[in-house]
Parts: sequence; structure tokens; C-alpha cells
Amino acid sequence: MIADVRWAAPAVPARRLDRASIVATALAITDDAGLAALSMPRLARALGTAPMSLYRHVPGKDALVDLVLDAALGAPPALGGYDLRPGCERWATALRAVLDEHPWAVPLMAGDRTAGPAECAWAEALLAHVLDRGHPLHAAVEVLHLVHGYVRGAAALAGDRLPTAADLERSGRAGDLPVLARLLGGAVAGGPGTAEPLFVTGLRRTLDAVEAAL
Repeated sequence: MIADVRWAAPAVPARRLDRASIVATALAITDDAGLAALSMPRLARALGTAPMSLYRHVPGKDALVDLVLDAALGAPPALGGYDLRPGCERWATALRAVLDEHPWAVPLMAGDRTAGPAECAWAEALLAHVLDRGHPLHAAVEVLHLVHGYVRGAAALAGDRLPTAADLERSGRAGDLPVLARLLGGAVAGGPGTAEPLFVTGLRRTLDAVEAAL
């Protein structure tokens, strides 16, 4: 069984090829063309090397995806000096920005992959923020669950999963879905195409619940 490569020390670089350059190039491919477009052969071509040379640094596609997700998430924001609610808001807004930049990461974070160093660092930051404000660990876990779940869910809803109003009209099913037709037609402020106001409103209500619970 191959150990989780995200927690292993990088292999000694072989000439010009190393794990950092492999992951950076893989991330660029994924951001440009989507996760389905990422493959070891395509990555090797982009790096100007043979596919087999990649396996000295990354054991396979699954491990590569783990590393790319970790690189996309990056480091969480610093929360020192912030009160409880502003810190949670800063954390949530920063994570939303990451998921806006890398929308392919949303389903990966909702799947059954174990968390890597970056995901753990994000969790650690929010947990420590709540603990440092004098609340117990079980409360910090509840805050993480609520806020992280809200951000991830909001990012998923903001993706291009809904049809357009024209698609719905052409299908002849607009009458079966009247509320959705109104939403897609722009009848509700903050609907598709203007997701940020909805995110802010939802985050405010989520943090209201957090404060009330604490």
C-alpha cells in the first residue's frame, strides 16, 4: 500500500524535474481545462519529459490530484487579533475565494479523500481561533462544521450546474418548474450570476447561529 504522498518528504530532485514543478504544472492544467483533463501523459508533455519520469516523484494520478488540491488550497489567512465573528468571516471569505478560483476542488473536498496538510491547516486555523476566544473544543468543532459546510455548499451552488432560462424554456418544462424559472429569469436579486450577495447573506445568518450557540 502506497503511503499518502502529501505527508511524505519530497524525493531528491532529478535534474530539472521535481515535485514542486510537477504539481505547479498540474495545477495550471487543472485550472485551465478542468480536473478531467489532467493525466500523467498530458502532464509529461507539458513538462517536456516522459510519463515514466513523473513516477519518481508522484506514484500515480490519485496522488497527483491530492497534491494539486493541497496546492490549490494553500495557506489559511492569519486570524490573530480578530474577535470571534470577524475572524470566522475572514476565514470563510478567504476559503470562498479559493474555491471560486479553483471550482474543481469543491467536489473533491466533499468526497471521501482524507484531508491533506493544507486542508488540515485551514481546519486548525479556525479551531484555534475559536479556542483562543475562550470556547471549548467541542464548540470549536461545531463552528468548523457549520462554517466550512456553509462555504463549501455555497461554492457548489454557485457552480454552473443549473440550466439557463433559455434552456428551460426550450425544454418545455418551465411550467413544471415555475419557481426555478423565475430564479433563472432574474426575478430574484442575487440569483445566478450574482452569487456573492447571496453568499454574504448566508454567511451572516450562519454566523448569527454560531454566535447564538456560543
